[in-house]
Amino acid sequence: MNTPTRTCPPSLESRRKSMDRRTFGKLLGAGAMGVASLAEAAWPAQPWGVQLFTVLEPLERDFDGALREVAAIGYKEVETIGSFGRDPAAVRATFEKYGLRSPSQHLAPPSLYAAFSAWARRETTTEGVRAAYSAAFTPQTVMPLVEQAVVSAKALGQTYVIWPILLEAHLADRARLDTFIALFNQAGALCRREGLVFAFHNHDREFRRFGDDVILDLILKGTDPALVKFELDFYWASKAGVDPVAYFTRYADRFRACHVKDMKPDRDFAAVGDGVLPIAALISAARRSGVRHFYVEYDRSNDPLAEIRKSYGYLQRLRI
Repeated sequence: MNTPTRTCPPSLESRRKSMDRRTFGKLLGAGAMGVASLAEAAWPAQPWGVQLFTVLEPLERDFDGALREVAAIGYKEVETIGSFGRDPAAVRATFEKYGLRSPSQHLAPPSLYAAFSAWARRETTTEGVRAAYSAAFTPQTVMPLVEQAVVSAKALGQTYVIWPILLEAHLADRARLDTFIALFNQAGALCRREGLVFAFHNHDREFRRFGDDVILDLILKGTDPALVKFELDFYWASKAGVDPVAYFTRYADRFRACHVKDMKPDRDFAAVGDGVLPIAALISAARRSGVRHFYVEYDRSNDPLAEIRKSYGYLQRLRI
């Protein structure tokens, strides 16, 4: 879901205000060429996926019917929010009924999903959801939450357990960040023992700095590449004024999934293909760096099924 707006570095911000897709693509060109020259062969084309947070309201109205519609659009992969407060075996059975598979989840304890559910029904506010995040995600809860997620991930047939967010309080100082980095390594070791993979998902705040160091770089460098992978969000990285291709180049083989999201000229969310981001170049660079799963996401929409239908149509037309 959406998080408070962050301020980009002035030089990047000034370039982005009037940036269209072609202009942004030129800025990424050099990085994309660098990734293309990697010795590792590109991954074959993967079926498009969708992060099911995008269709949370339809899921809450009619779980079975919403998944039927997602599959009818053409999506083959889905990323879950835990097990949606439901029995994971039953959720998996519904996926299989419609030909869907779920490689990954954003872990979410029942208390947090209850807040999401209330938000979808307009029974709580965004601030209420943020409060639920703060209560659920603390240094003390990391390992218990990952242990719970391992159980649900296995039942869902998933490979990746993804830590979905670092909050402002987690990034208040370097010591708190280092605590989470150490815990992520522990979580990665636990997941590997269980035959799964632990990963981290970024927003825009991870592109701020502690001194000369970008927070996401500190997380990448501080975590063991054998234990911790990453899911890059195109929108949040770009909103922060960052070149996503540079991360795919610099940290090849660390990223395993991406959130495919577009951005309007005013930097709000857009359906994929309706915004200014060079989606084809980003996907191509991501594939060459080892990304295996691409999930369409739209954080806020009055008609989420229409948005993911439009996004799917655009991705199909790319033929990449």
